[in-house]
Amino acid sequence: MTGVSGSGKSSLVSQVLVELVAEQLGHEIPEEEEEGEELERSVVLTTGGRIVAGMEGIKRLVRVDQKPIGRTPRSNLATYTGLFDNVRKLFAATKAARARHFDVGRFSFNVAKGRCETCEGEGFVSVELLFLPSVYAPCPTCHGARYNAKTLEIQYRGKNIAEVLGMTVDAAHAFFAEEPQVLRSLSVLREVGLGYLRLGQPATELSGGEAQRIKLATELQRVQRGNTLYILDEPTTGLHPADVDKLMTQLDGLVESGNTVILVEHDMRVVAASDWVIDIGPGAGDEGGRVVVAGTPAEVAASSASRTAPFLAEVVG
Repeated sequence: MTGVSGSGKSSLVSQVLVELVAEQLGHEIPEEEEEGEELERSVVLTTGGRIVAGMEGIKRLVRVDQKPIGRTPRSNLATYTGLFDNVRKLFAATKAARARHFDVGRFSFNVAKGRCETCEGEGFVSVELLFLPSVYAPCPTCHGARYNAKTLEIQYRGKNIAEVLGMTVDAAHAFFAEEPQVLRSLSVLREVGLGYLRLGQPATELSGGEAQRIKLATELQRVQRGNTLYILDEPTTGLHPADVDKLMTQLDGLVESGNTVILVEHDMRVVAASDWVIDIGPGAGDEGGRVVVAGTPAEVAASSASRTAPFLAEVVG
């Protein structure tokens, strides 16, 4: 789905299409929490719509958006993807942990028995200042490790649980090379261009694009059964061209597995690699919202009515 900014791409795909497909499948769309004061919120008027055909090949809907994977520092890459469950199992299975009767819960910073008592597993404490907003400083007891001293004494291959959370995805991939269950999650995260992130990097430090790719990686870990509709809104925003290539490889894999992927996109390389392009416009706001042209990338690139066409033509050749 292409078109100038404000032409209605996201409204059509991420809102209207999602609601109509979900209704057909009998899924409930969770209500989104709106930020800001009540008087500032805009009233959304729905104009209705229907799906004419094509649902016979869709059994499941997955919306991969750029909303945060969590609103607090307790949510992070490792917990969201589920790989932290397997890491904690490895620590609980060590000889030292079994000797002390430490179970898997001991290595969670959300459980009282394993976390630092001072910061309650947050890794930092709030410092109140007179006449100024509160600031956060590293916990004076655990120094940001999140765990109590007894828990940190347990090591897996020479590293404690806090040190593992401090690793990047790339470093962890080498460290857990002999652990297939952990390696699968790490490999997918690397394949979508997230090798530089720390396993314990809080959700509050992630960009919208990073959150979106973490969600995509979490979905890619699952066994592909086909007949799923994936909807992504500008997933390449801010990505290096090399990472765009990695992302496209993953999306192509989803399609080859019998799934359908719909993208709202501005990157012409991605548009050119698509099977079908729908250009919305011709302008923004009141001048948008109409299908200007639809067809293969070559057909859209040849359109005289589309503002996208000249840019797409440069890539299509």
